[in-house]
Amino acid sequence: MQKTESRANYSYLIHSAIGIAIMLLLRFIPAPEPITPLGMEIVGIFMGVIYLWTFVDSIWPSLLGVFLLGCSAYAPMNQILMNFLGDPTVVQLIFMMTLIGAVVQSGLTVYIGRWFLTRKVINGRPWVFSFMVLLGVFALAATSSAFTPIFLFWPILYGIFKELGYKPGDKYPTLMLISVVVVAVLGFCTAPFKDGPLILMSNYTSLTGGAEVNFASFMGLTIPLSFLGILLITLLMKYVFRPDIALLKDVNIEMFTKNPLPPLNLKHKILSATFIIYITLMLLPGILPSEMPIRIFLNDSKYAFALSLVCALCAIKIEGKFLIDYQSISSNHLQWSSIFLIGAALTIGNALTSEATGVTPFLKNLLTPVFSGTSEFTFIVLILTLGLILTNFCNSVVIGIIFLPIIATFTQSMGVATEPIISIFIYMVLFGTITPAASPFAAIMHGNKEWLETKDIYKYATIMSMIILGMVIVVGIPLCKILF
Repeated sequence: MQKTESRANYSYLIHSAIGIAIMLLLRFIPAPEPITPLGMEIVGIFMGVIYLWTFVDSIWPSLLGVFLLGCSAYAPMNQILMNFLGDPTVVQLIFMMTLIGAVVQSGLTVYIGRWFLTRKVINGRPWVFSFMVLLGVFALAATSSAFTPIFLFWPILYGIFKELGYKPGDKYPTLMLISVVVVAVLGFCTAPFKDGPLILMSNYTSLTGGAEVNFASFMGLTIPLSFLGILLITLLMKYVFRPDIALLKDVNIEMFTKNPLPPLNLKHKILSATFIIYITLMLLPGILPSEMPIRIFLNDSKYAFALSLVCALCAIKIEGKFLIDYQSISSNHLQWSSIFLIGAALTIGNALTSEATGVTPFLKNLLTPVFSGTSEFTFIVLILTLGLILTNFCNSVVIGIIFLPIIATFTQSMGVATEPIISIFIYMVLFGTITPAASPFAAIMHGNKEWLETKDIYKYATIMSMIILGMVIVVGIPLCKILF
């Protein structure tokens, strides 16, 4: 044990030293045309931060990157710090995490999960039951956190497996537990207001000087793809993997209603209504016609709405308790690693693509010969495939940040629409499910040594990922052309 900890500490120090060296020393490499000396300095900071994000941590590398950028000739430190945590996207992320944290902390997610397990259609239908479980996982992951359905549905499934006579290592439990994580990640990829998609969308906006991915169009693309993905995973289990489901023939809703939940209280109802109002306000600007004054008002006021809703919930008391206990939520549900990462990514990303660096024309000159003669469809297939492969070995947000300027440069040089390609790429690049490094959700799956074997995770998660990739290529590419 001590030797393992010593090896981990040694690896941490080595990776930290390499990342810091990249940040400090890359500036001394002669800058290729048309990158300027300032550009090389910022490229070094950017590459070093990405290396540290991938192999070390999210928080202190973000702070170090912002500090070094403030020490450069790009902008004064005060301006860098205002950009770092004063960006509207960072503020929106904090409010969104607060609201979702209140929903999770209230126990409302348990009611949502129970609803999917108490539909009479599951009685005596093992595969309908399996589909409804995964549908419940998706609903919770898309509206709260991908961790929530994993920690909610895994214990429920353990109890069912033990009651019916399934043992760890049996094929059906293995497939269902892996599928829960895979579908939870699908839910994480689907909602544009979640931290992963939001970080990448905001980075794209910064790269393009204000162009935005339409939230409504994004969800119009990702929700059908995710529902189709859940259906394909269920069919894959039924007709290809073919586990023994004889023990499930007596599954029924009485298994889940024998310990009834108390009725929804006033706090649950207020939080539900508030969350629905918030999501509606986020989506309306993308649905209403662009010339409508109300659309412009809603688009300009969405951050003010988030602020006012959280403020109201923090002020209202029910039975002597605030609807949002901010101290508790900030400790348990505000993911500061994501907040610092998005703040640093936007700040350093804006600097990287500014005219003073020469990086954007350099990428354009570099990639134009590579993709000249390449069709738009071929390019999309290549970046989706590369994104899926790389995201299973590195931080998915980091991979997305690296690819976004490449995509923007290609689309500009080819004269094709950028938003559809960006949207489908974000959906795919966040789908990390195979290795422990792919995502924290995949790491949880690999840590479940009691019920899951590593070889089974690699086998089934890889096949499911390939099915999702094929679905996105065959269905997603044409669909995104229609929606955007």
